[in-house]
Amino acid sequence: MSDNELQAILARAQANRQARTKNTNIDADANPLHHLADNTITKSHALSRAYYRLSLTEKRCMEALISKLHPLRTDNQLQHIELLATEYLKAFPDAGKHAYEHLSGAGDALVNRVITIENPSEGIAKDKLTLMARVRYQPKQGKIICTFNPLVVPHLIGLREKFSSYPLKKAVDFQSSYTWRFYEILASWAQPKKDTKGSIMGWIKNQSVDELREMLGVPDSYSWGKFDTQVLQVAINELRNKSKIAVFIERIKTNRKITHLNISFIEDNQVEMPLEGGETPKKKRGRKPQEA
Repeated sequence: MSDNELQAILARAQANRQARTKNTNIDADANPLHHLADNTITKSHALSRAYYRLSLTEKRCMEALISKLHPLRTDNQLQHIELLATEYLKAFPDAGKHAYEHLSGAGDALVNRVITIENPSEGIAKDKLTLMARVRYQPKQGKIICTFNPLVVPHLIGLREKFSSYPLKKAVDFQSSYTWRFYEILASWAQPKKDTKGSIMGWIKNQSVDELREMLGVPDSYSWGKFDTQVLQVAINELRNKSKIAVFIERIKTNRKITHLNISFIEDNQVEMPLEGGETPKKKRGRKPQEA
């Protein structure tokens, strides 16, 4: 049996299996009571570790659209993925009355901004492409309709290995796009949850600082000090306070310059969360032992 014949048999088997079940993502999208934040985002490690820079609003829209795809099915509505201002506002309340403006502005970026993906499996160092092939705007209906670039689709559906998933609700409270990017980079390096009792945990050894800067989309003008304080520390603090993920970084120098990082991270449910007003709960102190 040839490879083509085998692929045809597998394709028919998959189509038959899908015909007997419903695409839960499409069903959920059609349900007016469904909450966008309950969706799950799945993408290849290569896309999670790609090089690009988006604003927070653009990142929110990108991930909301991806979350509407079922990663194991071929019957996704890839030509007509709708994102409504009402569902966007429900997931991101701080958009306020500007929800549709967020969508339309993000649509402009997603159809134009270039994403660089490493592609060594095909003997190509890097691919440069856009996320969306087309974005349609319908202000009267308060929505945009997006079509994913076909070259990006293999990074979003039909994934069998080298991919990661996380709930959209884990990231909706982030106020920095750097935090969101750092979060998904960490998720792509996390150990299998069956080995960590469901917690997010892992490490990245000898991560190049220059490469991390590219993945996060940090401007070249940022010195190490600015990168550390305004990107890494902001992301680390947000991850700790909003996702209960503790991140630890060991800096490695080459000729007095910090060139690489050892990064470890673990989901810590014991992290103290801020009280209303920004203060953290104070630990009760035991009595000082009386002097003899």
